[in-house]
Amino acid sequence: MGLCPFLWRLLYSALPVLWMMLTSMAVWANNGFATDAQRGEYLTRAGNCQSCHTRKDGLPFAGGVPFKTPFGTLYSSNITPDNLTGIGAWSDEQFLRAMHEGIRPDGQHLYPAFPYTAYTKLSRNDVLAIRAYLRSRPAVTYRPPANDLRFPYDQRWLIQGWKLVNFREGRFNRISSDEQVNWGAYLSEALGHCGECHTPRTWNQGLDKSRHLAGATQQGWTAWNITPDVRGIGAWSDEKLLDYLRNGHRRGEAVAGGPMAQVVSDSLRYLKEEDLQAIIAYLRSLPAQPGAVPARSEISGAASRAEDAPVERLFNALCESCHHPSGNGMGGAYLYSFPNYSAVRDPKGTNLIRVMLEGLQRRGANDEAFMPAYRDVLSDAQIADLATYIGRRFGGHTTTFTPSDVAAQREE
Repeated sequence: MGLCPFLWRLLYSALPVLWMMLTSMAVWANNGFATDAQRGEYLTRAGNCQSCHTRKDGLPFAGGVPFKTPFGTLYSSNITPDNLTGIGAWSDEQFLRAMHEGIRPDGQHLYPAFPYTAYTKLSRNDVLAIRAYLRSRPAVTYRPPANDLRFPYDQRWLIQGWKLVNFREGRFNRISSDEQVNWGAYLSEALGHCGECHTPRTWNQGLDKSRHLAGATQQGWTAWNITPDVRGIGAWSDEKLLDYLRNGHRRGEAVAGGPMAQVVSDSLRYLKEEDLQAIIAYLRSLPAQPGAVPARSEISGAASRAEDAPVERLFNALCESCHHPSGNGMGGAYLYSFPNYSAVRDPKGTNLIRVMLEGLQRRGANDEAFMPAYRDVLSDAQIADLATYIGRRFGGHTTTFTPSDVAAQREE
């Protein structure tokens, strides 16, 4: 039985309205995805996913970055939407389970080099926004190298035992009545996972929560104490901290190298100022933890000695042009900013040696920094002599570094 003429006319007259409704729904759906992806991009930046999942000269998020651990080498995974080698075939729930519980779609446990111990605190909506952004990225077909872990650490089922001791699944809980501090804690502890580098590890590579953010050495670099202790950030002004987080340095006072330079270049320089201020407010709220590196106020430099002449000439030839722009020899103010640098004051010399080997390349929100690498230019003995001279002359300590110290850093 056909429709009567009246119903035909009614349906015909309703078509424009129906069309507008359908179009609006489509636009709303597309805008909703775009909004999620846009927020996801910001969250992905804040979480610094690109640094860990983009190998040198590789395509973004395709993985293959090596992470050296006491148990062997792990390689980051491909998190592009490629169905074969990436996470394109993962469902939302599978992605959530990986982020919140550290479990792959096949049910196997993820190694905690992937910081699900922090990401477990992320809200469901934020995790799905990150997924929306990653889905919007180009798919890359690339399979990272297989992990190279010695037995028995290559057995994934052992991670379940590690989790029983070191991992508690669950979302972020408010820690303060101050909303700025809460937001800073969420950015730092859940999204930015600062503790993964700045907190010392226990014997089984879990985080030593009793020394939260007190400083630690990871991947051959020292991440400094960032608690309010005088040997941490206690003497830093908010302005200095903001400048450091945004640009990776405070000229003549502090400079970021190694992984922290990557964090600035790939993450922190993109964050809104109010978010950086929230991070600062959170760090200020923490209990002070004693630091291992003396503060600037605790040290005094040593005078030049006659026996320093050969290494002093090497220092002047390699370092003076950048670290002392006035060109007036050893008396310039910029040169004497060296005692402000934690790497120079650190008796272990980890970052001092490392930055001479690897150089430095960093891009902040308002500035760039570059230092050439001397790995292929200087011998182990020359770098050891330079580190010893700089540490004694400007860092206030008397550690004598040896060629074997430098050789060990080359292998990291």
